[in-house]
Amino acid sequence: MPRPPTMEDVARAAGVSRSTVSRVFQNGGERVSADATVRIHEAAKRLGYVHNLVASGLALRRGRQLGLLIRDATNPAYGHLHAEMNRAVQGVDRQLISVTASRHDYGTAEVEGLNRLIGQRVAGVFVGTGVTAAEDLVETVTATPMMIVGRPNDHPQIESVSYDERTHGRLMADAIAAAGHRRIAVLTAPLLYSRVFDLRMRSLAERCGELGLTTIPVDLLPVEHGVARALDVAREEALSCIVCPVDFVALDLLRAAVARGVRIPEDVSTVGFDGLGDGLDLLGLATVRLPVAEVAREAVTRMEALLVATQEDAEGPPPPGGDQGGVDATARARHLVIPGRFLPGRTLSSAPEHLRT
Repeated sequence: MPRPPTMEDVARAAGVSRSTVSRVFQNGGERVSADATVRIHEAAKRLGYVHNLVASGLALRRGRQLGLLIRDATNPAYGHLHAEMNRAVQGVDRQLISVTASRHDYGTAEVEGLNRLIGQRVAGVFVGTGVTAAEDLVETVTATPMMIVGRPNDHPQIESVSYDERTHGRLMADAIAAAGHRRIAVLTAPLLYSRVFDLRMRSLAERCGELGLTTIPVDLLPVEHGVARALDVAREEALSCIVCPVDFVALDLLRAAVARGVRIPEDVSTVGFDGLGDGLDLLGLATVRLPVAEVAREAVTRMEALLVATQEDAEGPPPPGGDQGGVDATARARHLVIPGRFLPGRTLSSAPEHLRT
């Protein structure tokens, strides 16, 4: 059976001395450059090296900074999350360092962003993106406490505070059914594009099935073609409502409808999700508003508790039987989901009588 990788193995793979690796994992990376710190963590990931937090007392050396990896902040959902996370972090007398991944990247930039945050020696990392799988995230951070915020997560080793997207999909389905709609188009995207979109639409379709509604999936991507396809399908299949997975797609659909002379909601209703963009109330878009402030506050509170727990573990005696690969994150990983609320709007009106059957 092969032996587990050691600190010496990490040092050779990263091209640094063993003492440099030791300073990164045990002494806060003092006098170690950010580039070298990143190389060391990357080497540890490749080799499967997991440092013993209990033996080193790693948590004792962390500073007052927390990191946030976030997706394209031009999306109102991410922009609001960034603002609320910053406010919540300041509330516990810490500073927030953020790295933004491109909205068009499917994971690479997110992993690189995590490595950059680690290189800044943050006390803990929040991951507020919707693409990289949790299995890849847990391998990326070998020693820094990490928490997923906003996006769906059920990984047993990563704590999370998320929007309750399952409930959001069901809330929207209930509102659509209450307005008398029976056949609807649902814009869908691959899991790789957005785990949030996928969960919302799957939950909505499941609830529609329970209510006796028929859902017709329509490919979302690329968005400008997806909304046009949805309008075509609604006309050809006599559908009375189009469900968009996010508000900015619903806005694109409204633009496409105007260009085609399609009246919203007289000819077809439409809805979105997020409820955070400025002016949505003036447009009257029916949507579900995300509980961003509540999620941010709870995430920071839980991160503080996680850092305290890690510190207590580091100060205690080693576990029975020797090195167990660090603090047992699996035993305390918790997943909290917080629901938002449905916001009615003029874009979701009663279905025409001839489309109610």
